Amino acid sequence: MSTLSTSSTSLPPLPTDESSFPKWWPRTDSDGTYIAFADHIAHVMVPNITEKGTHDGGDATLTCEEVVQWVLTNAKERTSQGEQQTSISNSIKAIPGSAIIAEENPDHNDDNDRRLRIEREWAEGEFVSTPLKVLDPGYRHDPSLYPQTTTNDALQPNLIAAELLALGSVWHLPYSSTTAKPNIDRFDPSNGVKPMRLNAGDWNKTANAGDYFRVHFDPRRFVDANLYDWGNADGVVASGGGGGVENRPGVIVARDDEAGYIIINKPPNIPVHARVDNLLENVASSVGRSLWMERRESILADVMAVDDDDRLLSSNATYYKKKRKNRKQKKEQLVYVATPQRLDQNTSGLLVVASKKSFASYFAKLLRTKTSGQLQQALSNVSSSRTSSCGVHKSYRCLVCIAPKNEAGEAETTSMASEIDRLNKYTHTIMKHFLEPSIRAPKRFVQAVPENVDNTEYWAECLLKITNISEICTVVGNAPSQDLARALWGDHGKPDDCIAVAECEIELLTGRTHQIRGQLAAEGFPLVGDVQYGGAVPSTSSLYKERCKGRVESFLDSEHLALQCCSLEFLDPNHVVKSDGSDAVKRSQRWKSFRLDSAFWTPFLAGYHDKNAKIDSSEATSSLTDEAPLLKQANQVSEQQYSEKSTAGELPPKVVISQGLNKYVVVRAVLQEDCDNILWFVRSASPEECGGPYHANVAQPLLLQLESLGYTTTVMGGGRIDFVENEKVSHAHVFGFSYGFGKFDHEKVADIIEQHTNSIATFDNSDGLY
Repeated sequence: MSTLSTSSTSLPPLPTDESSFPKWWPRTDSDGTYIAFADHIAHVMVPNITEKGTHDGGDATLTCEEVVQWVLTNAKERTSQGEQQTSISNSIKAIPGSAIIAEENPDHNDDNDRRLRIEREWAEGEFVSTPLKVLDPGYRHDPSLYPQTTTNDALQPNLIAAELLALGSVWHLPYSSTTAKPNIDRFDPSNGVKPMRLNAGDWNKTANAGDYFRVHFDPRRFVDANLYDWGNADGVVASGGGGGVENRPGVIVARDDEAGYIIINKPPNIPVHARVDNLLENVASSVGRSLWMERRESILADVMAVDDDDRLLSSNATYYKKKRKNRKQKKEQLVYVATPQRLDQNTSGLLVVASKKSFASYFAKLLRTKTSGQLQQALSNVSSSRTSSCGVHKSYRCLVCIAPKNEAGEAETTSMASEIDRLNKYTHTIMKHFLEPSIRAPKRFVQAVPENVDNTEYWAECLLKITNISEICTVVGNAPSQDLARALWGDHGKPDDCIAVAECEIELLTGRTHQIRGQLAAEGFPLVGDVQYGGAVPSTSSLYKERCKGRVESFLDSEHLALQCCSLEFLDPNHVVKSDGSDAVKRSQRWKSFRLDSAFWTPFLAGYHDKNAKIDSSEATSSLTDEAPLLKQANQVSEQQYSEKSTAGELPPKVVISQGLNKYVVVRAVLQEDCDNILWFVRSASPEECGGPYHANVAQPLLLQLESLGYTTTVMGGGRIDFVENEKVSHAHVFGFSYGFGKFDHEKVADIIEQHTNSIATFDNSDGLY
């Protein structure tokens, strides 16, 4: 590298006027500003420079790597001077040009080793590439060898310049890009001029005065991509010497090299495609790098087998240009990878990766007919999951929050059981919403397009079906519930109003951005872990803020959604070879089916059930699956049997509580002709009194008695009442939780007891009690 510094008191001006800078570029009175910091991004305008020690003022040669090194040096100085930004900010910190060009510190040996490794990786990729076949830059480098923590200290970057270039974190817009059209604003992308992503091979590319660089000096890292063996079977951990990456689990569910596809079990928190600041840590690049390492020896052997004359000819770009023109050949990839199917970064599960262009085209055609085919099937009530009109079927597994509503009007108050019933209704119908046109998240999903908006045709229709609801588990109450909440959200992430979770299986009939997340949240059932849509509370810890670097994208990247593509079916193609030797695939009538039996949260639910099974039923609250059959059985008993026990038209007492520590329920009753008149009833009873250990046993006599009088009843919640009554005191303490009916407001229950009895009532609304 050249050693650069200022050779005079002021920098020579750029060979352009002020219009050559972006409109948002900061201006200073004392000195031209050539580098501007905005959070984790540095914007650089290359000034005129002179080489240190020259007497004639000759121009120095500045490389792209040196520009990046300038940024890193000043970024570290900036943080050391207390200019750290730990929250999202749109302010730009400017550094004048005189502070950019300074003496460089000698590279440490460790930095040299890291740089040399990247040079070797790039050189090997160049060695096997020709003007007709190239190895993608995203497949050449191994990011697992880079520092795996985002930063060493607060906001200070810990990647060297060569690693940033290899990671694709540097973008370049030459000053000469618009010299042919001097009146064109090169910073306006609508003019057809855009920055180009640089790679490791551009380290010694000349940076000229007036060139613009955007350097993501502290890029988002998706280091989870480096924890997996992308060439091994799903869940299999290589022990060394077996061809896999040692101590890393595999992700491949199925692979067909002849047809040209790989089915992977995509882990969460890994993007499918490259990001603007990270080219390497994503599914496509990880799979491509695995295929390159798998075929590396074979490709190198083929290259080495070519004699020197042919190799010299193969490096002749002019020769290949003519050859490509004569044969109408296009530049091809030595290792081909495409991702025709998409999953959000935070979503896990089955993902199709194409290893041949012919299959990528085939699967893309299947996806184009997927929506219309599935919609036709759903509207016609076809029971089979496979139809000839739709060549792809996918299902999703998710975990949703159950949160009873306590809105302004008491009539709108719901219970856990009623929320489960409302969710179950969507297994018999199609959930429909409209998506507001917007590029920002969270998206807005509404049941009807607002009347006062323009361009209503841009509001996309969103349709989905809930095909199954299985696991229902509480997350407040006893110890197993608390353990489950911590496993899903950590110590502070659970929404306050969430009392249970339910596992659902979803079939999308349309494919919209954030559709499952947004539609379920719009109905009051956000996904567990989904901060944007209400399924989690963001952490406010200092460690979390440092990890996110105060930026929105890192905040969203950190979400661990309970959403998985669990089932995938598609028509298996027939592989054929054309007369010119190229591959092709044709649609067949054979179906390929893949299914994942578990998600990352499955062990948490299993542990929850195991712990509850060890709790004695006389001491613990019951589960919803225990309550439901009891209530159904109770409803089948003759209502006349209970109505005969009371005088015709006479309501049962509002409060009946038994001596000792017993389970209780609170019931809301409404006459159909008088919906505004809501009656509340409280009951507690021992197992001997009500005939069983469950809250449903406590509730069933009261429910049937009220229903025989024409009332519509709802069990709003439950828990325990510790009731002591003697000559000196009559006291009821309300607390706890019911699996089947959820946790009601114990303060309201205490008020009901005091209104209708002579007892003193206290309450404890803590979640940890049962």
